[in-house]
Amino acid sequence: MKCNCEVSFAILALSQLKRIGAIFIKKNLSSIRQKHRWFYSTTEKSIENLLTLVKKKYSLSEIQEAISKAEEILAECESNQIGFMSIIDENYPKKLLEIKDSPPVLFFRGNLSLLTVDAVTIIGTRKPNDNGKRIAERVGKHFASKGWVICNGLADGIDTFSILEQEKFCFAKVIGVVGSGLSSSAFRSLPKQSIANIDYVLEKEGLILSEMPPLKKQDTFSVVKSCRIQAGIGKGIILIQSPLDGGSKFTVKAAVDSKRPLGVIRPVKSDINREDYAANIRIIEGGVKGLGEFVELKNCSNPKIFVLSSKESYPEFELELEHSNQVLKLNI
Repeated sequence: MKCNCEVSFAILALSQLKRIGAIFIKKNLSSIRQKHRWFYSTTEKSIENLLTLVKKKYSLSEIQEAISKAEEILAECESNQIGFMSIIDENYPKKLLEIKDSPPVLFFRGNLSLLTVDAVTIIGTRKPNDNGKRIAERVGKHFASKGWVICNGLADGIDTFSILEQEKFCFAKVIGVVGSGLSSSAFRSLPKQSIANIDYVLEKEGLILSEMPPLKKQDTFSVVKSCRIQAGIGKGIILIQSPLDGGSKFTVKAAVDSKRPLGVIRPVKSDINREDYAANIRIIEGGVKGLGEFVELKNCSNPKIFVLSSKESYPEFELELEHSNQVLKLNI
């Protein structure tokens, strides 16, 4: 896998400018890919040319400051053994190009080859009941045994039980997307279980991704942002268990936005009236309307919702994943 390092560095520097976000870079990706139109002998001049091409104005001092920040970030990557890729690199996840605000840059630790393997995103509450734990483990084991990569945020609860079995790591193919940077100091801002999961994943040749610079500590905003990456990495998403106010709604919303199939676990009879399954019931009973209420979207454009009532229904959802969400043939 190749890295277009010079242009990737320019994209990293560009992303350090105020008012230059993921949507802007995605919108102008076609122009960015045409290196011959703007790339010059120095990064400073290159960025200046590119900004002129896309009709953006920044002072020389602002450009220089952005380049300096990018250099600091790469130095942090090197000292912490963290990899870096940009949206134009060959190893950038193709599925992420399907979301409207694809991260301009990604930082990684671990086995990058997992990005070439089909993934399913398995999520849910951080405080599952015993049934939720068992179902998460069962679903994770099923898809892992079929060769799927399991993706989620490595949080407490459902995320953890979808990759663990009886407190022992059992799935080698895991992609964790975290809201902090990937340095050891940044990891200290994560819950203890998340740190343990990161260690498990890396030990078993899994992959950890983040769009945050290496030293960035996790906060609420960065966690919410990471949800769209989790949804983007997977060909589909499975909601195991969630209350209506659970953080899972951000990942589900991102899945709806990117037209991913959504599998929803039907609670067992004894759990139907539990508040921590309320999101599942709202979607199952309300369909598209219920889904829209959960993720706070007025218009859900033809989402594919699959109710997973038992382990016998997993293969049907798996078949849908295999035949849907083909990588968009982007003319960029």
